[in-house]
Amino acid sequence: MAKQKISLKVGGKAYQMTIDSDKEEIYRLAEREVNGAIGKLQKAFGENFTMQDCLAIAALQCSINNITISKQNELGDEDLQALDELSKRLDQHLNRIPKSKATK
Repeated sequence: MAKQKISLKVGGKAYQMTIDSDKEEIYRLAEREVNGAIGKLQKAFGENFTMQDCLAIAALQCSINNITISKQNELGDEDLQALDELSKRLDQHLNRIPKSKATK
């Protein structure tokens, strides 16, 4: 996979990094998202929040969003049982189809 050097500016500071070329868009979107969160925090809290405070809260918000999405995508025990039952029913149905019909 091809690598490339990019510069991302987060919280007013530039960071140089080498990434896989096909992931640049993801990095650029993340840069915009973090800077957007910092901007909102700076507007909301003004001089009461330092850049370090804004970065910490922005990181916390991103992490909370990531965990929330991960939890939403997890399959629970009930989901797995329902999928297993559907799989068994499908297997039973497919096993009843005569071989001659299944191959046509």
